[in-house]
Amino acid sequence: VNPNEYYPLYADASEQRFEAPSQRKLYVKLERNQFYALFGDYDTGLSIAELARYERRFNGVKSEYRGENLGYTVFAAETDQAFVRDEIRGDGTSGLYRLSRAPIIMNSEIVRIEVRDRFDSSQVLSSQTMSRFLDYNLDARNGTLYFKTPVPNRDLEFNPVFIVVEYEAQTDGVDDVVAGGRVSLQSGGNNVELGATHVRDETLGADGELSGVDFRWQIDERTQLKAEYADTRVTTLAGSARGDAGKIEIEHNGERVDARAYLREVDDEFGLGYQNSADRGFRRLGADLRGEISESWFVEGEAMWQQNLLTSDIRNVARAQLRYERESFTASGGLTYASDKFDDGDTRTSEIAELGVAQKLFDRRMTLRLSGSTELGAETENLDFPTSLVAGADYRVMPGIDLVVEYEEASGRDIDATMTRVGVRANPWSRTQINTSLTNEISELGPRLFSNVGIVQGFQVNDSWMFDIGMDRTETLVTPDARPIDPDRELVSGSFNDDFVAGYLGAQYTSDLWTASARAEYRDSDAEERTSLLFGWYRQPTIGHGLSAGLTLFQSQNSAGSETFAADLKFGWAYRMADSRWSFLNRIDLIYEDTDLVTEQQSAWRFINNFNANRRLGSSSQLSLQYAFKYVGSDFDDVGYSGYTDLVGIDIRHSFARRWDAGLNSSIYHSYESGTIDYGAGVDVGFNLARNMWLSLGYNLAGFYDSDFSEARYTAQGPFLRFSVKADQYSLKRIAGQR
Repeated sequence: VNPNEYYPLYADASEQRFEAPSQRKLYVKLERNQFYALFGDYDTGLSIAELARYERRFNGVKSEYRGENLGYTVFAAETDQAFVRDEIRGDGTSGLYRLSRAPIIMNSEIVRIEVRDRFDSSQVLSSQTMSRFLDYNLDARNGTLYFKTPVPNRDLEFNPVFIVVEYEAQTDGVDDVVAGGRVSLQSGGNNVELGATHVRDETLGADGELSGVDFRWQIDERTQLKAEYADTRVTTLAGSARGDAGKIEIEHNGERVDARAYLREVDDEFGLGYQNSADRGFRRLGADLRGEISESWFVEGEAMWQQNLLTSDIRNVARAQLRYERESFTASGGLTYASDKFDDGDTRTSEIAELGVAQKLFDRRMTLRLSGSTELGAETENLDFPTSLVAGADYRVMPGIDLVVEYEEASGRDIDATMTRVGVRANPWSRTQINTSLTNEISELGPRLFSNVGIVQGFQVNDSWMFDIGMDRTETLVTPDARPIDPDRELVSGSFNDDFVAGYLGAQYTSDLWTASARAEYRDSDAEERTSLLFGWYRQPTIGHGLSAGLTLFQSQNSAGSETFAADLKFGWAYRMADSRWSFLNRIDLIYEDTDLVTEQQSAWRFINNFNANRRLGSSSQLSLQYAFKYVGSDFDDVGYSGYTDLVGIDIRHSFARRWDAGLNSSIYHSYESGTIDYGAGVDVGFNLARNMWLSLGYNLAGFYDSDFSEARYTAQGPFLRFSVKADQYSLKRIAGQR
C-alpha cells in the first residue's frame, strides 16, 4: 500500500499488504499439498525456460501442480491489457525515469536493475528485483519512476547498468483471451527434465503465439547440459512476423577448471517483447575457460564468434590471460584479438597486449590498481577494442565496506573516451540489514515510515552516521568513420550520444531521539541539467508521541529550453499515549509544481491537511472525529484558479454482548468555490474472532471519493469489509501455544 496515501505516523509497527489481490470483485484460492487453483490477480510465472519465458500479470484463473515426475502451470485470462517492456540506462541519479506508456495498470510492474557485460551485452552479470515503496516510487498515471537510491550509468568495472521495467498498460480494444502454460517431466532423481511451453495471445492489434521446448540434463554433480528452442508468430497492425530462437549450452564447474561452451541464435523478429534488445538479431558461438594452475597461478581464455543476422556482419574475438595472485599483490598479462568483418568487405581489427598490477598497502586497507593495453601491430581499428589505461584505488573504510575510485582512458583509430566512477562497494552489500538495524530502535518501524520520509543510505560508519557517495562521468569523441557491429548496443568505452557528469552525496544521522537523512544529486548532460535535493526527519520525544517531516526538491532544464521545478513537503504528527483517552493523527502536504515549456507556463500548488482524533468514551464505546481540508491553486499563463474544500467526519462505535460491536459513520464534503456538498453515512457490525482479531462488515448508504481525503478514511458508497489483527510478540506466542 502506498505510504504516501495514509498517515505517515501510526505510532505502531504495522505493515499493510495485498494478500488476496483481484481487479474484479472476487478472489478465490484452493490449495492442497503441491497443487493450487485460483481466480484473481496473478503472475503467469513461466520463467524457468529462458527463450519461452512469459511473465505477465493478469486477472483470471491459474493452476499449478508439482509432483515427483510431472508438473504443470496453466493460466487463462480475458483482458484488454497490453504488455510493455522498457529498458532504460541508469543516469547516475535517482530519476525521474519515464516509461514509454502511461497510464499503467497498478501493481502490474516488475522493476529490475541489470548489469550487463560491457564486451557482450547479451550476458547479464547480475539482476536485482526492486520492491515498490522501499526501492522506488512509481506514478502509474504519468508513467514515471523515482528510485530511493541513485542508479549508476555503469558499475565499478564499467559494465553498463540498465533499468528493466515490465508492466501492463490499458488498451483501447475489447477484452481478448490470453491463455497458456508449461508442462514438465522429470526423472526420479531430478537429473533430467523436459518441458514444453505454449501461449496464445489474442490481443487485438498484437495477436501472438509462442511455443517452446526446453531440456536440462545434470550429467554429474559438476556438469550440466541445457538446450532450448522456441518459435513465435505475431500479427500486428503493421503486418505479420515469425521468428525462432535456439540455444545449447554445456557447463562444467570443477575443483580446478570451469568451462562453458555455447551456441545461441535469436532472430530479430523473435519474441513477444520479453527479450533483451541486445540479444535479438545475433548468432553466437563461443567457449570460456578458467583454470587454476597452482595456488597462485590462474589462466583464463575465451573464444567467440558472432554474426549480425540483419547485416551479416561478423565478429571474431579471442582472449587469453595469465594471472598471478598473492595475499597483497596481483599481476596479470594477456593478449586479445578482435576482428569485425562487414558485409561490404571492410575489416576492423585490433591486436592488443594487456598488462595489469594491483598492490595492497597500509595493512591491506588500501589497494592501488594500474592496467594498460597497447596495440601489437597497426593501430586499433575495432571500435569496441581500443587501447586503454585504467587506474583505480580501493580504500577499506571498515570491514566489508570499500570506497572505490576508477578511471579509464581508451583510444583507438575512431574513438577517444574517458570514464570515471566513484562509489561504495559493500561485501556483502547490506543496505536492507543496515536499515533494519537502524529502524528497530524506533517504535515507528521503518518500511512505511522511512520509505515515506527517509532515504536509505549506503554504509554505516558508526552507531550514528551513515554515508553514501557516487560519481559518474563519460566523455567520448567518435569519428564519422566509426563502424559498430550493432548500432543499438552500448559502446564498450564511452557513449554514442550521451556524454555527462553525475554525482550525489548522502548522509544519515541517528541519535536516541531523532533521525535525519539528506541527499543531494546533480547531473549535467548533452540533453539536460538536473538537480535534486531529498531530506527526511523523524523525532520521537516520548513513547506514543512522534513527529516526521520530508522534503523533495527537483529542478530540470533541457536542451530545448524547457524548465521544471517541483517541491513536495510533508509533515506528520502522532499522539497515542497509553494512559490517555485521546489519540491524534495529523498529516500536512504542501505540493508545488512549475513548468515553463517556452511557449506556455503552468504552475500548481496544493496545501492539504488530514486530522483525525479518537476518544475512548468508556470501556465499551469510542468516538472518532475527522477534519480534512485542502486549498489548491493553478495558473495557466496569466489565468489563475483556486479553491477551498473540506471534509468533516464523525464515527461512533459501541460493543455489546461479549464479542460483538456496531458502528455509525457520517461525513460532509464541501467544495466552497463550486458550492458542491456531498454527504456520507453508513453502518457496520464487527465481530471479535479471537483475542486481538477483529472482523467488520459495513455498508455506506451514501458516499463520495476524493483522492486527497478518502485514503485515510473509507467514504465511498457501497459495501466494505475490514479485517484487523494485532500481531505483536504476545499474540504470536499465544497463537504458537507458547508461554
